[in-house]
Amino acid sequence: MLIKSYDERIARQTSRHNLVLRFLRDEIWSSSQVLTELLGGTPALTSKTMSQLERLGHVLRHQPQPLRQLLWGITPHGLAHAWNDEERMQIRAYFEPSKLSPLAIPHHLDIQHARLRAQRAGWSDWIPESILPRGLAKRPDAVVVAPDGRKIAIEVERHVKTVKRYEAIFSAYLQAIRRKEYDEIHYIVPDRKLAVRLQRVFGLITAVPVIGDRVQLNEKHRARFRVSSREEWPI
Repeated sequence: MLIKSYDERIARQTSRHNLVLRFLRDEIWSSSQVLTELLGGTPALTSKTMSQLERLGHVLRHQPQPLRQLLWGITPHGLAHAWNDEERMQIRAYFEPSKLSPLAIPHHLDIQHARLRAQRAGWSDWIPESILPRGLAKRPDAVVVAPDGRKIAIEVERHVKTVKRYEAIFSAYLQAIRRKEYDEIHYIVPDRKLAVRLQRVFGLITAVPVIGDRVQLNEKHRARFRVSSREEWPI
């Protein structure tokens, strides 16, 4: 529907700008594809919105080689506009393309897709790894609250690690659960086939290291760790 009112067009434009800046103040940078999902419109609308923000100096574009993917990152100027007047401004990282590793891009974008799926499902208070407190024994990729109040640590996994490494991770998370920092740990993998294989690897873990000892796991411990494909999550 054609929006005839100038004021209404400006209001919608401002709303889109604010939505992107609030997302990027957490995520630092994202892709055109993810931002299209965020805005809920067409790629053309995303391109127009991001070009407007670029002209304002709020974001900058970057196309790393050899990846054929356009990325958008928030600038210090953009961060200054990413908070409402009634919000308390925080120190956040801004986009520095020279520090971006191409190998880290797919994982970072997978986490953002998970964030948007969680938000559509009514999950709240998503906190990405970059702004979690320092000093954690194990920093998840994100923390989020489920509609029923469960506090979930998110691990987006693209490749299976060693059993020894998972033992150390399980130990750190079980101790965090005991301190009531989380209720569950959700592993999100690309497809159902990998979900089944990762669950089988988890089944090989019978004990975890805790302060020099080996503590046996039981089904109550295992129930805290859930594995899902992207399509199945959130659960």
